[in-house]
Order: sequence, then structure tokens, then C-alpha cells
Amino acid sequence: MRINVCGVRLHIGFLFAFSVCFVLTVAEDTVVRMAVVFSLLHECGHLLSDFLFGCKPRAVSLGLFGMTITRAEDLTLSYRQEICSALAGPFVNLVLAALFISLYLWQRTNTFLTAAVVNLSIFAFNAMPVFSLDGGRALEAFLRAHITDPHHQVTIQKAVSLLFIAVCMGYGFYVLLQSGGNFSLLLLCAYLIVMLFWKCGE
Repeated sequence: MRINVCGVRLHIGFLFAFSVCFVLTVAEDTVVRMAVVFSLLHECGHLLSDFLFGCKPRAVSLGLFGMTITRAEDLTLSYRQEICSALAGPFVNLVLAALFISLYLWQRTNTFLTAAVVNLSIFAFNAMPVFSLDGGRALEAFLRAHITDPHHQVTIQKAVSLLFIAVCMGYGFYVLLQSGGNFSLLLLCAYLIVMLFWKCGE
């Protein structure tokens, strides 16, 4: 579905709409529902930051793997603004986590504690300086601002990404052993590795 909102082309993919509707109406796990809602708010943080920087996107696509913002060719952000835009999404989750922690300390309701944990998890994962994640975008902008050699930029980005992926995989194996079959984090790490070498080159 394609609609125009304030001059921005919005494309909502079928798989995105289907997965969101399925999770919100069928899935019984409250954590999963929270993850969907807070992930959408996370993406809105990126979008809002671009508007605040005067970089109105040309198009926004909502797909199975999240939001893709397409800017006009003549609209660019400075390296500092690019870092802020990349970290705006995790920042939203960090603020929400602080809010729900405060509500939990006030009301002692487990739902608020769960919401805080979900937001902290989304923040921690996306803030990692791994290629294709928000932290990786921020790292890329930082390296471009301080290192002129593109080869050195890619080398550092790959090394940092692999380091954090290795740590994440270690935790993924721990989760797998503790849960007796939950290998979703390991699959996600495999996806990050594929994206890293596909986009950055071997």
C-alpha cells in the first residue's frame, strides 16, 4: 500500500502489515506485542530526528525488517547530525525504559518492569556498533568524519562489528543452552554477519 503523508511517500509492505496484525491479534505473549509497539516507536525516533534537522525524507518504507528512510539526493546531514539520527531510535527506547522503571518503582506492577526490560533490550541491541544496526551507522559516520582513507574505515568497522557479534553469539549460545532450543539470537547474529560481508565486501 502506498500513500502520501505531508509530501512523503509512505509504502507499507504486505509482510510488514501482516506480521504486525498477526502479532497484535494472535500472539499471546505480552513481551512480543510490546516488542512490536516499541520497535515502531524506535523507528519513529529516526524519522523525527530527520524532520528536526530539516531533512524531510522523500519516501519511507515499512518492511519485514523495519523502516527504510529514503532521502532526496540533494538532502544530506552532517556527520554529527547523521550520528544523532542513527542514535535517535535507541534513545527513544532508553527514555521509555527510564519512564517504565519510574512507573514500576511507583506502582510495583510487573507489566511496567517488563516494558522497561523490553525497551532496554531493544536499546542495547540496536546501539551496538555493528554494521546495519543503528550503532553501526553512528560508527560509520564517526569514522568518515575522522578517517579519510575508505579502506581503513571499512577495516575498523568490520573489526568492531565482528567483536560485538562474537560477544552477542556467546550470549546466544548461553540462551540456547538455558532455554533448550531458543536459537533466535544466533540466527540474528548470522544475519548480521552476512550483511556485514555482503555490504562491506570480503
